[in-house]
Amino acid sequence: MFGELFGRYLVGENVIDRPTLDKLLKEQAETRVKLGMMAVAEGFITDAQATEINQRQQKEDKRFGDIAVEMGMLTSTQVDQLLAKQGSPYMRFIQILVDETGVEASDIDGHLESFRKKEGFDQSELDAIKEENVGGYISAFASSSQPYISNIAGQVLRNMIRFVTSDFYIDRLKRVDEVPYQTLTIQHCHGDHSIYIGLLTEQGDDAFILIANHITGKNYDSLTPEVYDAVGEFINGVSGLITTELASERLVMEINPQTFYEKQSIKGRGYVLPIYIEGKTIDLFISVDNAVDVGQNALDIRVKVNTEKSAGAGSDGKPTVVIVDDSGWSRTILRNLLEKNGFAIIGEAGDGEEAIRVYKELHPDIITLDITMPKMDGIEALRNIMEYDTDAKAAMITSAGQRSKVLESLKLGAEKFITKPFDPTLVLTELQSLVKDKLPG
Repeated sequence: MFGELFGRYLVGENVIDRPTLDKLLKEQAETRVKLGMMAVAEGFITDAQATEINQRQQKEDKRFGDIAVEMGMLTSTQVDQLLAKQGSPYMRFIQILVDETGVEASDIDGHLESFRKKEGFDQSELDAIKEENVGGYISAFASSSQPYISNIAGQVLRNMIRFVTSDFYIDRLKRVDEVPYQTLTIQHCHGDHSIYIGLLTEQGDDAFILIANHITGKNYDSLTPEVYDAVGEFINGVSGLITTELASERLVMEINPQTFYEKQSIKGRGYVLPIYIEGKTIDLFISVDNAVDVGQNALDIRVKVNTEKSAGAGSDGKPTVVIVDDSGWSRTILRNLLEKNGFAIIGEAGDGEEAIRVYKELHPDIITLDITMPKMDGIEALRNIMEYDTDAKAAMITSAGQRSKVLESLKLGAEKFITKPFDPTLVLTELQSLVKDKLPG
Protein backbone atom coordinates (compact mmCIF):
# COMPACT_ATOMS: atom_id res chain seq x y z
CA MET A 1 0.00 0.00 0.00
CA PHE A 2 2.65 2.56 1.03
CA GLY A 3 5.08 1.64 -1.74
CA GLU A 4 2.46 2.00 -4.48
CA LEU A 5 0.98 5.26 -3.15
CA PHE A 6 4.31 6.95 -2.40
CA GLY A 7 5.78 5.53 -5.60
CA ARG A 8 2.97 7.01 -7.70
CA TYR A 9 3.65 10.37 -6.08
CA LEU A 10 7.35 10.11 -6.99
CA VAL A 11 6.43 9.20 -10.57
CA GLY A 12 4.11 12.22 -10.75
CA GLU A 13 6.90 14.45 -9.50
CA ASN A 14 9.31 12.96 -12.08
CA VAL A 15 11.61 11.68 -9.32
CA ILE A 16 11.41 8.17 -10.81
CA ASP A 17 9.58 6.71 -13.81
CA ARG A 18 6.84 4.06 -13.84
CA PRO A 19 9.04 1.16 -15.02
CA THR A 20 11.42 1.89 -12.16
CA LEU A 21 8.53 1.89 -9.68
CA ASP A 22 7.29 -1.43 -11.04
CA LYS A 23 10.79 -2.87 -10.58
CA LEU A 24 10.97 -1.58 -6.99
CA LEU A 25 7.56 -3.01 -6.09
CA LYS A 26 8.45 -6.38 -7.60
CA GLU A 27 11.68 -6.54 -5.61
CA GLN A 28 9.86 -5.53 -2.43
CA ALA A 29 7.23 -8.24 -2.95
CA GLU A 30 9.87 -10.89 -3.58
CA THR A 31 11.68 -10.11 -0.33
CA ARG A 32 8.64 -9.96 1.90
CA VAL A 33 7.26 -13.12 3.46
CA LYS A 34 4.13 -13.39 5.57
CA LEU A 35 4.86 -13.51 9.28
CA GLY A 36 2.74 -16.63 9.72
CA MET A 37 4.66 -18.52 7.05
CA MET A 38 7.93 -17.49 8.69
CA ALA A 39 6.72 -18.60 12.13
CA VAL A 40 5.80 -22.04 10.77
CA ALA A 41 9.10 -22.32 8.89
CA GLU A 42 11.00 -21.48 12.08
CA GLY A 43 9.07 -24.16 13.98
CA PHE A 44 7.52 -21.64 16.38
CA ILE A 45 3.94 -22.64 15.51
CA THR A 46 2.10 -25.23 13.42
CA ASP A 47 0.12 -24.66 10.21
CA ALA A 48 -3.09 -25.15 12.20
CA GLN A 49 -2.06 -22.49 14.73
CA ALA A 50 -1.17 -20.03 11.95
CA THR A 51 -4.60 -20.61 10.41
CA GLU A 52 -6.27 -20.05 13.79
CA ILE A 53 -4.43 -16.74 14.22
CA ASN A 54 -5.38 -15.70 10.67
CA GLN A 55 -9.03 -16.49 11.39
CA ARG A 56 -8.99 -14.25 14.44
CA GLN A 57 -7.19 -11.57 12.43
CA GLN A 58 -10.25 -11.36 10.18
CA LYS A 59 -12.31 -10.19 13.14
CA GLU A 60 -9.87 -7.85 14.86
CA ASP A 61 -7.85 -4.89 13.64
CA LYS A 62 -4.59 -6.28 15.02
CA ARG A 63 -1.33 -7.54 13.62
CA PHE A 64 -0.58 -11.25 13.31
CA GLY A 65 2.19 -11.02 15.92
CA ASP A 66 0.05 -9.19 18.48
CA ILE A 67 -2.70 -11.79 18.23
CA ALA A 68 -0.22 -14.68 18.40
CA VAL A 69 1.21 -13.29 21.64
CA GLU A 70 -2.26 -12.75 23.12
CA MET A 71 -3.15 -16.35 22.31
CA GLY A 72 0.08 -17.62 23.87
CA MET A 73 1.31 -19.14 20.60
CA LEU A 74 4.33 -16.86 20.19
CA THR A 75 6.43 -14.92 22.68
CA SER A 76 7.25 -11.25 22.22
CA THR A 77 10.87 -12.25 21.66
CA GLN A 78 9.89 -14.65 18.89
CA VAL A 79 7.76 -11.98 17.20
CA ASP A 80 10.66 -9.53 17.37
CA GLN A 81 12.93 -12.13 15.77
CA LEU A 82 10.46 -12.71 12.94
CA LEU A 83 9.89 -9.00 12.34
CA ALA A 84 13.64 -8.42 12.19
CA LYS A 85 13.91 -11.08 9.48
CA GLN A 86 10.85 -9.87 7.62
CA GLY A 87 11.65 -6.18 7.73
CA SER A 88 9.13 -3.33 7.76
CA PRO A 89 7.48 -3.00 4.31
CA TYR A 90 7.92 0.76 4.59
CA MET A 91 11.60 0.56 5.47
CA ARG A 92 12.19 -2.11 2.86
CA PHE A 93 10.68 0.08 0.13
CA ILE A 94 12.72 3.09 1.21
CA GLN A 95 15.87 0.97 1.30
CA ILE A 96 15.25 -0.36 -2.22
CA LEU A 97 14.35 3.12 -3.45
CA VAL A 98 17.64 4.56 -2.22
CA ASP A 99 19.71 1.56 -3.34
CA GLU A 100 18.23 1.23 -6.82
CA THR A 101 17.65 4.87 -7.87
CA GLY A 102 19.31 8.23 -7.64
CA VAL A 103 17.11 9.33 -4.74
CA GLU A 104 19.21 10.45 -1.76
CA ALA A 105 18.37 9.18 1.71
CA SER A 106 18.62 12.76 2.98
CA ASP A 107 15.81 13.78 0.60
CA ILE A 108 13.31 11.11 1.74
CA ASP A 109 11.82 13.13 4.61
CA GLY A 110 11.18 16.07 2.29
CA HIS A 111 9.48 13.87 -0.31
CA LEU A 112 7.37 12.23 2.40
CA GLU A 113 6.19 15.59 3.75
CA SER A 114 5.28 16.82 0.27
CA PHE A 115 3.47 13.52 -0.39
CA ARG A 116 1.54 13.83 2.89
CA LYS A 117 0.42 17.38 2.13
CA LYS A 118 -0.52 16.64 -1.48
CA GLU A 119 -2.65 13.64 -0.47
CA GLY A 120 -4.18 15.46 2.51
CA PHE A 121 -3.08 12.91 5.11
CA ASP A 122 -2.40 13.93 8.68
CA GLN A 123 0.72 12.46 10.27
CA SER A 124 -1.15 9.66 12.06
CA GLU A 125 -2.78 8.58 8.79
CA LEU A 126 0.57 8.55 7.01
CA ASP A 127 2.07 6.52 9.85
CA ALA A 128 -0.82 4.06 9.60
CA ILE A 129 -0.21 3.62 5.87
CA LYS A 130 3.47 2.95 6.57
CA GLU A 131 2.49 0.35 9.18
CA GLU A 132 -0.29 -1.17 7.02
CA ASN A 133 -2.76 -0.43 9.82
CA VAL A 134 -6.16 -0.41 8.06
CA GLY A 135 -8.00 0.97 11.08
CA GLY A 136 -5.61 3.91 11.21
CA TYR A 137 -5.88 4.96 7.57
CA ILE A 138 -9.32 3.87 6.35
CA SER A 139 -11.05 7.11 7.40
CA ALA A 140 -8.64 9.05 5.16
CA PHE A 141 -9.98 7.13 2.14
CA ALA A 142 -13.52 6.14 3.10
CA SER A 143 -14.98 8.97 5.15
CA SER A 144 -18.76 9.34 4.96
CA SER A 145 -21.52 11.02 6.93
CA GLN A 146 -23.59 7.83 6.60
CA PRO A 147 -23.14 5.26 9.37
CA TYR A 148 -21.09 2.08 8.90
CA ILE A 149 -19.61 2.98 5.49
CA SER A 150 -16.07 3.40 6.82
CA ASN A 151 -16.40 0.31 9.07
CA ILE A 152 -17.55 -1.86 6.17
CA ALA A 153 -14.76 -0.62 3.90
CA GLY A 154 -12.23 -1.34 6.63
CA GLN A 155 -13.60 -4.83 7.18
CA VAL A 156 -13.36 -5.61 3.46
CA LEU A 157 -9.76 -4.40 3.29
CA ARG A 158 -8.67 -6.24 6.44
CA ASN A 159 -9.94 -9.46 4.92
CA MET A 160 -8.60 -8.74 1.45
CA ILE A 161 -5.04 -8.14 2.60
CA ARG A 162 -5.04 -11.62 4.11
CA PHE A 163 -4.95 -12.86 0.50
CA VAL A 164 -3.33 -9.96 -1.36
CA THR A 165 -0.09 -8.81 0.23
CA SER A 166 1.66 -6.92 -2.57
CA ASP A 167 0.94 -4.38 -5.33
CA PHE A 168 -2.23 -3.35 -3.55
CA TYR A 169 -3.65 0.11 -2.85
CA ILE A 170 -6.93 2.01 -2.71
CA ASP A 171 -8.26 5.40 -3.80
CA ARG A 172 -10.77 7.78 -2.24
CA LEU A 173 -14.38 6.78 -1.67
CA LYS A 174 -16.81 8.44 -4.07
CA ARG A 175 -20.57 8.87 -3.83
CA VAL A 176 -22.62 7.50 -6.74
CA ASP A 177 -26.24 7.42 -7.82
CA GLU A 178 -25.59 4.96 -10.62
CA VAL A 179 -22.62 2.77 -11.45
CA PRO A 180 -22.35 0.55 -14.54
CA TYR A 181 -20.69 -2.82 -14.24
CA GLN A 182 -19.42 -5.70 -16.31
CA THR A 183 -19.58 -8.15 -13.40
CA LEU A 184 -21.09 -7.82 -9.93
CA THR A 185 -21.26 -9.97 -6.80
CA ILE A 186 -23.41 -8.43 -4.09
CA GLN A 187 -25.14 -9.31 -0.82
CA HIS A 188 -28.01 -7.62 0.99
CA CYS A 189 -28.17 -7.55 4.79
CA HIS A 190 -31.51 -6.30 6.07
CA GLY A 191 -33.49 -5.82 9.26
CA ASP A 192 -32.84 -2.90 11.57
CA HIS A 193 -30.65 -1.58 8.74
CA SER A 194 -30.38 -2.16 5.01
CA ILE A 195 -26.82 -2.75 3.83
CA TYR A 196 -25.55 -3.76 0.40
CA ILE A 197 -21.95 -4.94 0.05
CA GLY A 198 -20.58 -5.86 -3.36
CA LEU A 199 -17.54 -6.09 -5.60
CA LEU A 200 -17.81 -5.06 -9.24
CA THR A 201 -15.73 -4.49 -12.33
CA GLU A 202 -16.66 -1.79 -14.81
CA GLN A 203 -14.66 -3.33 -17.65
CA GLY A 204 -13.42 -6.86 -18.21
CA ASP A 205 -13.31 -9.89 -15.93
CA ASP A 206 -9.60 -9.95 -15.05
CA ALA A 207 -9.98 -8.38 -11.60
CA PHE A 208 -12.65 -10.92 -10.56
CA ILE A 209 -10.45 -13.78 -11.72
CA LEU A 210 -7.43 -12.30 -9.93
CA ILE A 211 -9.30 -11.97 -6.61
CA ALA A 212 -10.60 -15.54 -6.88
CA ASN A 213 -7.08 -16.83 -7.56
CA HIS A 214 -5.74 -15.04 -4.49
CA ILE A 215 -8.57 -16.34 -2.29
CA THR A 216 -8.43 -19.96 -3.43
CA GLY A 217 -4.76 -20.31 -4.31
CA LYS A 218 -5.81 -21.67 -7.71
CA ASN A 219 -5.11 -20.35 -11.21
CA TYR A 220 -8.39 -19.70 -13.00
CA ASP A 221 -8.05 -18.05 -16.40
CA SER A 222 -11.72 -17.43 -17.20
CA LEU A 223 -14.89 -16.31 -15.44
CA THR A 224 -16.16 -19.69 -14.22
CA PRO A 225 -18.83 -20.40 -11.59
CA GLU A 226 -15.96 -21.20 -9.21
CA VAL A 227 -14.61 -17.65 -9.67
CA TYR A 228 -17.98 -16.07 -8.90
CA ASP A 229 -18.40 -18.46 -5.97
CA ALA A 230 -15.06 -17.54 -4.40
CA VAL A 231 -15.69 -13.80 -4.68
CA GLY A 232 -19.24 -14.27 -3.41
CA GLU A 233 -18.07 -16.24 -0.39
CA PHE A 234 -15.53 -13.52 0.37
CA ILE A 235 -18.39 -10.99 0.44
CA ASN A 236 -20.46 -13.38 2.54
CA GLY A 237 -17.67 -13.59 5.12
CA VAL A 238 -17.50 -9.80 5.36
CA SER A 239 -21.30 -9.57 5.67
CA GLY A 240 -21.20 -12.04 8.53
CA LEU A 241 -18.59 -9.99 10.36
CA ILE A 242 -20.58 -6.78 9.84
CA THR A 243 -23.84 -8.30 11.11
CA THR A 244 -21.92 -9.70 14.08
CA GLU A 245 -20.64 -6.21 14.85
CA LEU A 246 -24.16 -4.80 14.57
CA ALA A 247 -25.50 -7.55 16.84
CA SER A 248 -23.25 -6.19 19.59
CA GLU A 249 -25.28 -2.98 19.25
CA ARG A 250 -28.49 -5.03 19.62
CA LEU A 251 -29.38 -4.58 15.95
CA VAL A 252 -31.04 -7.58 14.31
CA MET A 253 -29.94 -8.32 10.74
CA GLU A 254 -30.65 -11.10 8.27
CA ILE A 255 -28.39 -11.98 5.35
CA ASN A 256 -29.73 -12.84 1.91
CA PRO A 257 -27.75 -15.22 -0.31
CA GLN A 258 -25.18 -13.59 -2.58
CA THR A 259 -26.42 -12.64 -6.05
CA PHE A 260 -24.48 -12.29 -9.29
CA TYR A 261 -25.12 -10.04 -12.30
CA GLU A 262 -23.49 -9.04 -15.56
CA LYS A 263 -23.54 -5.97 -17.84
CA GLN A 264 -26.05 -3.73 -16.04
CA SER A 265 -25.99 -0.81 -13.59
CA ILE A 266 -26.59 -0.34 -9.87
CA LYS A 267 -29.10 2.48 -9.41
CA GLY A 268 -29.56 4.27 -6.09
CA ARG A 269 -27.43 6.11 -3.58
CA GLY A 270 -24.24 4.32 -2.67
CA TYR A 271 -20.46 4.59 -2.44
CA VAL A 272 -17.65 3.15 -4.52
CA LEU A 273 -14.12 2.54 -3.21
CA PRO A 274 -11.63 1.73 -6.01
CA ILE A 275 -9.19 -1.07 -5.16
CA TYR A 276 -6.13 -1.60 -7.34
CA ILE A 277 -4.42 -5.00 -7.36
CA GLU A 278 -1.56 -5.91 -9.69
CA GLY A 279 -2.58 -3.28 -12.21
CA LYS A 280 -6.25 -4.29 -12.24
CA THR A 281 -9.21 -2.45 -10.73
CA ILE A 282 -12.08 -3.85 -8.70
CA ASP A 283 -14.60 -1.55 -7.01
CA LEU A 284 -16.13 -2.06 -3.60
CA PHE A 285 -19.78 -0.93 -3.59
CA ILE A 286 -21.49 -0.09 -0.30
CA SER A 287 -24.98 1.26 0.29
CA VAL A 288 -27.05 1.73 3.43
CA ASP A 289 -30.14 2.72 1.46
CA ASN A 290 -33.20 0.54 0.88
CA ALA A 291 -33.96 2.18 -2.46
CA VAL A 292 -31.21 0.43 -4.42
CA ASP A 293 -31.73 -1.52 -7.64
CA VAL A 294 -28.71 -3.77 -8.16
CA GLY A 295 -29.91 -5.37 -11.39
CA GLN A 296 -32.36 -7.74 -13.00
CA ASN A 297 -32.17 -11.44 -13.89
CA ALA A 298 -29.48 -12.63 -11.49
CA LEU A 299 -27.15 -15.29 -12.85
CA ASP A 300 -27.68 -18.88 -11.74
CA ILE A 301 -24.21 -19.55 -10.35
CA ARG A 302 -23.96 -23.06 -8.96
CA VAL A 303 -20.69 -24.86 -8.35
CA LYS A 304 -21.09 -28.56 -9.02
CA VAL A 305 -21.57 -30.58 -5.86
CA ASN A 306 -18.76 -33.03 -5.13
CA THR A 307 -20.28 -36.48 -5.29
CA GLU A 308 -17.10 -38.35 -4.34
CA LYS A 309 -17.11 -40.00 -0.93
CA SER A 310 -14.07 -40.09 1.31
CA ALA A 311 -11.86 -43.09 0.80
CA GLY A 312 -13.34 -45.94 2.80
CA ALA A 313 -16.30 -43.83 3.92
CA GLY A 314 -18.87 -45.82 5.82
CA SER A 315 -16.68 -48.93 6.05
CA ASP A 316 -13.87 -48.03 8.43
CA GLY A 317 -15.76 -46.66 11.40
CA LYS A 318 -15.07 -42.97 10.77
CA PRO A 319 -17.89 -40.57 11.73
CA THR A 320 -19.76 -39.63 8.57
CA VAL A 321 -20.68 -36.09 7.55
CA VAL A 322 -22.85 -34.44 4.90
CA ILE A 323 -21.84 -30.83 4.15
CA VAL A 324 -24.54 -28.42 3.00
CA ASP A 325 -23.61 -24.96 1.72
CA ASP A 326 -24.44 -23.01 -1.41
CA SER A 327 -20.77 -22.02 -1.68
CA GLY A 328 -18.57 -24.62 -3.34
CA TRP A 329 -15.51 -22.95 -1.81
CA SER A 330 -16.93 -23.27 1.72
CA ARG A 331 -17.75 -26.92 1.09
CA THR A 332 -14.17 -27.50 -0.05
CA ILE A 333 -12.72 -25.81 3.05
CA LEU A 334 -14.87 -27.93 5.38
CA ARG A 335 -14.26 -31.13 3.44
CA ASN A 336 -10.48 -30.70 3.51
CA LEU A 337 -10.45 -29.80 7.21
CA LEU A 338 -12.68 -32.69 8.29
CA GLU A 339 -11.07 -35.34 6.11
CA LYS A 340 -7.66 -34.49 7.59
CA ASN A 341 -9.05 -34.95 11.09
CA GLY A 342 -10.76 -38.34 11.10
CA PHE A 343 -14.15 -37.64 9.48
CA ALA A 344 -15.56 -39.23 6.34
CA ILE A 345 -17.47 -36.89 4.00
CA ILE A 346 -20.12 -39.06 2.38
CA GLY A 347 -22.15 -36.36 0.66
CA GLU A 348 -22.63 -32.69 -0.14
CA ALA A 349 -25.55 -30.46 -1.05
CA GLY A 350 -25.88 -26.91 -2.33
CA ASP A 351 -29.30 -25.93 -0.96
CA GLY A 352 -31.91 -26.98 1.57
CA GLU A 353 -33.92 -29.12 -0.81
CA GLU A 354 -30.85 -31.15 -1.77
CA ALA A 355 -29.92 -31.41 1.92
CA ILE A 356 -33.15 -33.19 2.80
CA ARG A 357 -32.80 -35.64 -0.08
CA VAL A 358 -29.13 -36.43 0.65
CA TYR A 359 -29.77 -36.86 4.39
CA LYS A 360 -32.59 -39.37 3.78
CA GLU A 361 -30.41 -41.25 1.31
CA LEU A 362 -27.16 -41.38 3.31
CA HIS A 363 -28.13 -41.05 7.02
CA PRO A 364 -24.90 -39.35 8.14
CA ASP A 365 -23.75 -39.07 11.74
CA ILE A 366 -23.61 -35.28 11.30
CA ILE A 367 -25.07 -32.82 8.82
CA THR A 368 -23.72 -29.27 8.61
CA LEU A 369 -26.30 -26.78 7.36
CA ASP A 370 -25.52 -23.29 6.13
CA ILE A 371 -28.39 -21.04 7.22
CA THR A 372 -28.32 -18.65 4.26
CA MET A 373 -29.02 -20.56 1.03
CA PRO A 374 -31.22 -20.20 -2.08
CA LYS A 375 -34.32 -22.29 -2.80
CA MET A 376 -34.64 -23.44 0.83
CA ASP A 377 -32.61 -22.07 3.72
CA GLY A 378 -30.93 -24.14 6.42
CA ILE A 379 -33.69 -23.51 8.95
CA GLU A 380 -36.42 -25.03 6.78
CA ALA A 381 -34.13 -27.91 5.81
CA LEU A 382 -33.44 -28.57 9.50
CA ARG A 383 -37.16 -28.58 10.24
CA ASN A 384 -37.76 -31.26 7.58
CA ILE A 385 -34.77 -33.37 8.63
CA MET A 386 -35.77 -33.34 12.31
CA GLU A 387 -39.31 -34.37 11.39
CA TYR A 388 -37.83 -37.30 9.47
CA ASP A 389 -35.22 -38.21 12.12
CA THR A 390 -35.58 -36.78 15.62
CA ASP A 391 -32.07 -38.08 16.47
CA ALA A 392 -30.36 -36.18 13.65
CA LYS A 393 -27.21 -34.31 14.70
CA ALA A 394 -27.10 -30.94 12.94
CA ALA A 395 -24.47 -28.21 13.12
CA MET A 396 -25.63 -24.89 11.71
CA ILE A 397 -23.30 -22.59 9.77
CA THR A 398 -24.11 -19.00 10.69
CA SER A 399 -22.81 -15.61 11.76
CA ALA A 400 -23.08 -14.32 15.30
CA GLY A 401 -25.31 -11.58 13.95
CA GLN A 402 -28.09 -14.03 13.04
CA ARG A 403 -29.37 -14.35 16.59
CA SER A 404 -33.01 -14.99 15.66
CA LYS A 405 -31.97 -17.79 13.31
CA VAL A 406 -29.82 -19.34 16.02
CA LEU A 407 -32.71 -19.36 18.49
CA GLU A 408 -35.06 -20.85 15.89
CA SER A 409 -32.51 -23.58 15.08
CA LEU A 410 -32.15 -24.44 18.77
CA LYS A 411 -35.90 -24.88 19.10
CA LEU A 412 -35.90 -27.20 16.09
CA GLY A 413 -33.13 -29.39 17.53
CA ALA A 414 -29.81 -28.09 16.20
CA GLU A 415 -26.96 -29.04 18.55
CA LYS A 416 -24.01 -26.92 17.40
CA PHE A 417 -23.28 -23.63 15.66
CA ILE A 418 -20.25 -22.82 13.53
CA THR A 419 -19.53 -19.27 12.47
CA LYS A 420 -18.06 -17.96 9.25
CA PRO A 421 -15.23 -17.26 8.58
CA PHE A 422 -14.35 -20.74 9.81
CA ASP A 423 -12.14 -21.17 12.86
CA PRO A 424 -10.62 -24.64 12.25
CA THR A 425 -10.05 -25.40 15.93
CA LEU A 426 -13.61 -24.45 16.86
CA VAL A 427 -15.11 -26.39 13.94
CA LEU A 428 -13.29 -29.56 14.98
CA THR A 429 -14.09 -29.11 18.67
CA GLU A 430 -17.81 -28.69 18.01
CA LEU A 431 -18.18 -31.56 15.55
CA GLN A 432 -15.97 -33.98 17.50
CA SER A 433 -18.17 -33.44 20.56
CA LEU A 434 -21.14 -34.84 18.58
CA VAL A 435 -19.43 -38.16 17.77
CA LYS A 436 -17.05 -38.84 20.67
CA ASP A 437 -17.80 -42.57 20.57
CA LYS A 438 -16.65 -42.87 16.93
CA LEU A 439 -13.36 -41.01 17.18
CA PRO A 440 -10.10 -42.88 17.87
CA GLY A 441 -8.59 -42.53 21.35
